[in-house]
Amino acid sequence: MDNSIYVTLSRELSLFRDMDVAANNVANANTTGFNAEHIMFNTFVQKDINQGQPNKVNFAYNASTYRNTENGPIRTTGNDLDVAIQGNGYFTVDTPLGDRYTRAGNFQIDGSGTLVNADGYPVMDSSGQHVNFPENVTSVQIGEAGNIKVNGEDFGAIGVVQFDNPQLMERLSGTLFKSEVAPQQAENFRIAQGSLESANVQPVTELTHMITLTHTVADTAKFIELVYDLERKTSNTWAQQS
Repeated sequence: MDNSIYVTLSRELSLFRDMDVAANNVANANTTGFNAEHIMFNTFVQKDINQGQPNKVNFAYNASTYRNTENGPIRTTGNDLDVAIQGNGYFTVDTPLGDRYTRAGNFQIDGSGTLVNADGYPVMDSSGQHVNFPENVTSVQIGEAGNIKVNGEDFGAIGVVQFDNPQLMERLSGTLFKSEVAPQQAENFRIAQGSLESANVQPVTELTHMITLTHTVADTAKFIELVYDLERKTSNTWAQQS
């Protein structure tokens, strides 16, 4: 097979991966606290597979993905248990598999009085404990530093942590992450009560990108078909002359 086909196929596979990432961004455009992902492309050099030729061939591959960690737009909900982080930081939730981290602050109080996230996982306070509310809660106030007042009295604080390199965090679901590196207490953040952070996805940009990718994939497929056709014609011509 001609090297041009191998190179083109490597490009085609990378484009398919790029389409998957863009489609996931669009699908989560309305997901609270979602960070858009993007593909990083690179090339690797391989010796020419044709014997006797010292040339090297560059193949394309998607080296990795990275997250856009910029804050998403803040929208007001008026719900006292909805909180958004403005600046650096993540909330910590306690799952059966250990601590996980999220920027989605759509919280609620479960039947046992524990503050939980949308998946039902307990939210951790600044001391690493569950936030357990007393009975007969009439008002909950959450300050800019995450400090909580229940019925007008001080009641601990929601924990907010940060990481030196958020790109090392592993996405487990749309807004839930894990980290092999221990977090630090967050700095330079502000909590907005009664608000949620929207996804930082730009739907129009992502859709435009997907359209461009679709055209590129089609053009690449046509090129592969053209090369195959040329090889078939060359083979038939050689066979007729032999």
